[in-house]
Amino acid sequence: MSSDAETPTRQLMQMDPRPATVPNRFRDALVHSSDDVLPEEHCGKMGQWFYDQRAQLQRGGDEHGQSRFNHEILNVGDLAPDLLRPLRNKLVELGTDSDVLRKLCVPEFDVRHVEMHATLYHHQSHFSWHDDALGADGVTPVLSRRVTFCYYMHTTPKMFSGGTLEFMDGTTVEPENNRLALFHPLQQHRVLPVECYSAHVLHGRWAIVGWIHGDPPDGYEERLPQMRGRP
Repeated sequence: MSSDAETPTRQLMQMDPRPATVPNRFRDALVHSSDDVLPEEHCGKMGQWFYDQRAQLQRGGDEHGQSRFNHEILNVGDLAPDLLRPLRNKLVELGTDSDVLRKLCVPEFDVRHVEMHATLYHHQSHFSWHDDALGADGVTPVLSRRVTFCYYMHTTPKMFSGGTLEFMDGTTVEPENNRLALFHPLQQHRVLPVECYSAHVLHGRWAIVGWIHGDPPDGYEERLPQMRGRP
């Protein structure tokens, strides 16, 4: 994990008037992870709900699955608000923790909304290098995305390998059950391919992913291309 030292990446994200340009990546990862985030009993309830909703899984990614291949259930926070309220509360807690935000190099903000989607990475699923600056159309910036999160779920024993979250500096987060990772949405990251030992839908790499939304700091939209390493 990255330290709080004033590295080039951290200097870039301090919102100086003229931040240094980097080639579409950060030189060090800005990530925070926590284990045993929710009570074990509640994890089981969420897993059962996802199994019951398996018919709603839709194919995610491009047509040929080259840049991304997975399955997803969108907007699960709206579909099961009571079930996901404990996770949402944890996200709001961390999203307002000044120490966590400092580690992520995210200016403090008021949480406006927590967006949640369920993803399933089964055999050969993957997601190539990308950042989370743009919306689903791949064109329009979503300026309110303050923090990206990924909450991992899987059966015990674990029935897959791979599915690691990786950042450009080589920092990795392994997908362990009941682990929550938060990171800066402008970082390039990828999900390594999954090898699953069973065809059962519950035996893949499940996760609840999304963003903690809030108002961006002044000047964020104007600086966004430069912070992403774009001209």
